[in-house]
Amino acid sequence: MYDEIINNLEKQLPISELNKLRSKTIHLGIFSEPYLTYMLEGKKTIESRFSKNKIIPYNQITKDDIVIVKKSSGDVLGYFTIKDVFFFDLNTISIEEIKSKYNKRLCVDETFWISKENSNYATLITIDKLFKLKPFHVNKKGMQTWIKLTY
Repeated sequence: MYDEIINNLEKQLPISELNKLRSKTIHLGIFSEPYLTYMLEGKKTIESRFSKNKIIPYNQITKDDIVIVKKSSGDVLGYFTIKDVFFFDLNTISIEEIKSKYNKRLCVDETFWISKENSNYATLITIDKLFKLKPFHVNKKGMQTWIKLTY
């Protein structure tokens, strides 16, 4: 999948930008509506991933990594650089504390928080420099919503 994404990016980006991306760790994130639109519009400035177990991206991403933005059951639409990342063990910090501090930048509603109340871990990713791309398809199989791509 890494090569497939890079081949598509080669058609859209200047070589200097492509080389910058190649020097970074690249992840593929799957995003659903309405959060994807909020992100592309610049309203959503923090992405979150909540889980019961310590699964990717928890403790497996860092500042300056690149996230390829793919619509759930759709095309790749852009990418962004991670400005900052925060990992939370929800057994030591309450989900209410995260909600009160980050809710506005997450652009989520009460239904979202209710759906996450059984989570044990949270990853908050601050979005920096979101670049929109001409949409393209990648062959992603499976149900994962986050994949660390390797070359």
